[in-house]
Amino acid sequence: MEKTLKNVKRDAKSFDITLFVLVIVLSAFGLLMVGSATGLGNGNVSSTLITQLIFVLTGIGILLLAAFFNFETICKFWLPIYGVNIIFLVVVLFMPRQSGVNRWIGIELGGTAEEMGTMLGIQPSEFAKIFMVIFLASLIFKYREQINKLWVVGMILAATMLPVVLIFVQPSWSASSVSLVIMLAMLFVGGINWKYILFTSIIIIPAALFFFIELHAENPIILMDIIGEWQLDRILDFLYPELGTAGTYQNERALEALHSGLLTGRGLFNNNIRIPEQSNDFILSVIGAEFGFLGTVIVLGLLFVVAIRCFMIAHRAQNLLGKLIAVGVGSVIAFQTFLHTAVNTWILPNTGVNLPFISSGGSSTWVFLAMIGLVINVGMTREVSMFEDWGIKKKR
Repeated sequence: MEKTLKNVKRDAKSFDITLFVLVIVLSAFGLLMVGSATGLGNGNVSSTLITQLIFVLTGIGILLLAAFFNFETICKFWLPIYGVNIIFLVVVLFMPRQSGVNRWIGIELGGTAEEMGTMLGIQPSEFAKIFMVIFLASLIFKYREQINKLWVVGMILAATMLPVVLIFVQPSWSASSVSLVIMLAMLFVGGINWKYILFTSIIIIPAALFFFIELHAENPIILMDIIGEWQLDRILDFLYPELGTAGTYQNERALEALHSGLLTGRGLFNNNIRIPEQSNDFILSVIGAEFGFLGTVIVLGLLFVVAIRCFMIAHRAQNLLGKLIAVGVGSVIAFQTFLHTAVNTWILPNTGVNLPFISSGGSSTWVFLAMIGLVINVGMTREVSMFEDWGIKKKR
């Protein structure tokens, strides 16, 4: 007991207070922006804001729990975690569709026009992010000495593609691509041979060319069997905005809001351009309208610093397992921030992706705060590795 207390005190001293403060500041600012997006400036304390506040407060508790509960012990249950992930992703496909998609296990409570409905439940595609970070880190660590054997690479790819496909058919392009990014980042850190990267490029480039040709074909061969008609329409709206279809409405309004903020913004609660899902998928446009280009750059800069901090902790990690976890989390934050920014600035078609720590969404809030807790955990020093207790040699 005395040794345990000593370890906790030592861990508390190595607690990354900088990373912790950064995510708290971003989460608090996110609450302000969610409030602005749902009418707080007009005295409307929306259910979305109240729910988000509850998730942020409980999420901070989850962060602290993840920070002080040995991540190596959590990783010991990597197979059950993967199983739970798959079960959730299968179950959600049989739930009633909400807004035309199967993404939630729960019920829709409804809401005002600005709130666009409040969902009570969980979003398995969000939890899949942290589940896949833990699973892939543990899997790659377990087979680290055989990482360049074809059967190991094939096993990792197959284990990743199952949740990717399940998320894709919900459908959610952005969430499914996150798992692929996690896998690629971890394989790179795990020491994957360049021949696999070259081989993958040889496959992807012709596939992308075929997709482009199919996209512009009058009668696509297989494209309509892969994606839905509304998804195809969304891509075509992005490629040909001059057609002025209804599918470009959100993107046009988001750009209008961003442009209206100019350099320093119109001021807090002074955004009169309303966009569907602006408290979630298009919250960056609210930031741009109210705080301008400078405010937007500061927010994105802070998110960039959070991702870099994760990579720095990965660089200093005492073992490969911790390094993989920190890299996985940093990659998710960086990639999702890029996607959200690209959608809001119309560099990419609307994919329905939130901004880490800022957008509304209970599942997303819990997951990102929990992942930061894991990264802080990795950065803490420990005398004994749980993997060494299992008789596995720690790789430094």
